[in-house]
Amino acid sequence: MLKSVALAAAFALTMTTGAHALTINNKSANEISIGLDQGDKETVHKIAAGKSVTFKNECDDHCGVTGPWNFSKWAKTGDTIETDGTSLTTGNDAS
Repeated sequence: MLKSVALAAAFALTMTTGAHALTINNKSANEISIGLDQGDKETVHKIAAGKSVTFKNECDDHCGVTGPWNFSKWAKTGDTIETDGTSLTTGNDAS
């Protein structure tokens, strides 16, 4: 019985892990570079053309994401950002 409960708990944790991650989909024909900024920690990542990357531990609650879209964008766990390499914001966009 205890073994079944442990397996069920492990399965439930596996199923919910994706909701606690930030995913960036690169829909462009070119590799892009994005930065993740958590205030005291900043990392830069390259995402190949047509690929997606999921960050499970680098945007725990929220973080600033910079990339080929001109401005930083706030993101939180569970968000998915799709980009074709062009601007996701305009001068009037406050998000």
